[in-house]
Amino acid sequence: MKTFRVILLPRAEADIEANAQWWATHHSVEQAVRWFEVIHEQLKSLAMLSESNGLSAEAGDFQYEIRDKLLGLGSRPSYRAVFTIKDDAVYVLTVRRGAQDVVRPNDLDTPAPH
Repeated sequence: MKTFRVILLPRAEADIEANAQWWATHHSVEQAVRWFEVIHEQLKSLAMLSESNGLSAEAGDFQYEIRDKLLGLGSRPSYRAVFTIKDDAVYVLTVRRGAQDVVRPNDLDTPAPH
């Protein structure tokens, strides 16, 4: 089984920080910390079986393949990580609430050309 390096691009890091701040403001600092830790653990799992995650609904709008991994606390994840696979790396492009608008190519940091 192939193992990938998982690389969070700056946009994804900023998204995680912003979502953790939202949790701290709307829930509690403790829940924000827990959410932050769980999200990072779930993203680490992309090192294995990342290719088993489905294509993003917006995949046709991109010049490279993008996939989704559902994330979050509890049994009904409400966030998604949008990522791409290139060579031996998984690049996490963004982490957003599932209810957010669709992802457009201009919204994201782009990894090295495919």
